[in-house]
Amino acid sequence: MYYLLFLYFAFSSLFVLVIYRLFFHPLHGYPGPTIAALTNWYEAYYNIVKGGSLIAKYEQLHKLHGPVIRVGPNTLHFNDRQAYHDIYTYGSTLVKDRGIYDAFGVHARESSFIFSDPEVAKQRRNLLQPLFSRRAVTSLEYTIQQKIDKLLDVLADNYNSSSTTVSMDVAYRALTTDIITSYCFAESANILDSPGFSDPILQGMKETLTKIWLQIHFPFFVTFALNAPQKLILWLLPEFEGYLKMKAGFERQINSLIKDPDTLAMVEHETIFHHLLEPKDQKPLSQASLMDEAFILVAAGSDTVGNACNIGTFYALKYPSIHQKLKKELDEVWPDKDRPMNYAALENLPYLTAFIKEVLRFSLGAMHPLPRVVGPSTPKIGGLKIPPGTVVGMSVKFLHTNPDVFPDPYTFNPDRWLVQDTSQPMLDLATFSKGPRICLAWCELYLIFGNILRRLDLKLHITEDTYV
Repeated sequence: MYYLLFLYFAFSSLFVLVIYRLFFHPLHGYPGPTIAALTNWYEAYYNIVKGGSLIAKYEQLHKLHGPVIRVGPNTLHFNDRQAYHDIYTYGSTLVKDRGIYDAFGVHARESSFIFSDPEVAKQRRNLLQPLFSRRAVTSLEYTIQQKIDKLLDVLADNYNSSSTTVSMDVAYRALTTDIITSYCFAESANILDSPGFSDPILQGMKETLTKIWLQIHFPFFVTFALNAPQKLILWLLPEFEGYLKMKAGFERQINSLIKDPDTLAMVEHETIFHHLLEPKDQKPLSQASLMDEAFILVAAGSDTVGNACNIGTFYALKYPSIHQKLKKELDEVWPDKDRPMNYAALENLPYLTAFIKEVLRFSLGAMHPLPRVVGPSTPKIGGLKIPPGTVVGMSVKFLHTNPDVFPDPYTFNPDRWLVQDTSQPMLDLATFSKGPRICLAWCELYLIFGNILRRLDLKLHITEDTYV
């Protein structure tokens, strides 16, 4: 009897919920799939079952329904450049949606990346900003150049004939991980020293990225792994070895600095801990906050730039005309390739600059929409007044492939940036979002591409998996 009563109330509640979401919810008038209006598992289906094809599905839906679609019971996705800037560029009244950020930042719950309060996140970013200012970047440029030189030596020693091949994707991520760890902590991960760039840290970060959808939709699995005994973690998930190795390194360095802050004066150069251990006008950060901020900086600092370098190298080698223009420009200003060329000189090269901007347009960064929650005082988004509490977002892919700003958007064409006024396309170039380390990323790209294209003679090796 009680069992039947329970089933009756369960089905009645489900029926009422379905009717509400379809006909009475504040978003019921927005177009989109009926199943998406009913359940958030619509997104999970395309991310997990359909192999990460959510954005491709959104493209189809926007073609059918226009610039605004309902993609969840309480979620809207936009394909409108003004909406993008209303949400992310000027959207000071919107806060981060905790669900996806808690999943993304499951390894670093006390980092600024997942702070939902914009003011709190800004305070933490302000602590880090001095280390990533242009002044700081140029003063530490030598640390970037040292790692690039090491990569070139590794390539010259091990991949110096037409019969040898190297995955530049892996090589670049090894490079950028060594750069960001050396730059931020004055202690390099030294992944470039690992044969075949096979260090567990790099392998662990790669495995983490391949399982990102599981982290987003089933974060409790990762939470369990982080809290389980270390031996059990490595038995169940051997790819966590790299994460645990990195965590142990941060813990050792942070504990040493907390125990004796005077040791900061002995490190080779300024680090993030110079700014985080004794924050001005703020409470000292906990050990967990210090470790989480360090982890996020390494993860974000290695992946985005490494991916951009891989994509740029591919297109430079795929199109001989582009490669020749880059070589010609670099040869003219850099006659002795054995003597370093500094960042300030490289960023004055018009075609190299145009090439890097086009690379960033193609490399995208975080493709998944970064959701924000509309507040009571949020102004119109894309010309529409959105109900407070609604989750809104727009993938940067739609911004970077907008044909009104980037004609023939799926063609790799650096010449599109060689025009007198690039203010509008630059505003729409959002690969790095609004993070604190943009100056460092630009410096890395100029130095890496400058050195690779001037000092090496690479050839594209076509395989069945190569995108052509």
